[in-house]
Amino acid sequence: MHKYELIREAIAAMAAEAGPGARLPTEKEMARRFNASTMTVRRALQMLTESGVLRGVPGRGTFVARSRVTKVARVSASFTEALQASGRRASSRLVSATLRPPIDEAEGDFFAVGEGGFVVEVRRVRLGDGIPIGFESAVLNAAIVPQILGYDLTGSLYELIERQYRLEIERTGVVVSSRLPDEFEAKLLEVEPTEPCLQTVVTAQVSGGHNLERTVALYRGDMYELAI
Repeated sequence: MHKYELIREAIAAMAAEAGPGARLPTEKEMARRFNASTMTVRRALQMLTESGVLRGVPGRGTFVARSRVTKVARVSASFTEALQASGRRASSRLVSATLRPPIDEAEGDFFAVGEGGFVVEVRRVRLGDGIPIGFESAVLNAAIVPQILGYDLTGSLYELIERQYRLEIERTGVVVSSRLPDEFEAKLLEVEPTEPCLQTVVTAQVSGGHNLERTVALYRGDMYELAI
């Protein structure tokens, strides 16, 4: 067995003992510990990173990776259902919930809201086992879900709407892109502003073809992935 393979196994054992999110020693520190060159240590770290055991954050170091939540794009499952499928406990922290006019003509047209009409905007941090995974801003058609601000908005909005309003929700579109979080989003997600994130824009309607939802969500790249 090559030396880098022995070091890889030793680092993997170190990561398992430290647990998800733990920061590992630097390359130089590990080179001294294993009496090896930094190049050899770097190769072992790269292999563990490629296999998903570790993740490197520029300027911060190497960390034990947390297992990712996998959302299947073609399945109309909610964030809550995706987390439950991965064995995590889903919860939310409400940032704001407001009744407001459409912010522009495009939003008004999407929801068919005329002058004097309103939409509901619910902004939440989505958590898995208490760890921030995503920040979402859900805009809903207020005419379809009247008085929704009076309900508990920390659970699944889909489950709430289906239960309280007896509506069937059909997802109509998902647009996926990657970007960096702004300072506000980074603080909520507990990541650095240099940490790549996954953004989704989801639209949905109810029976009759009326648009119900347009949700923009930003997920931590180290903890969330989308299966196409």
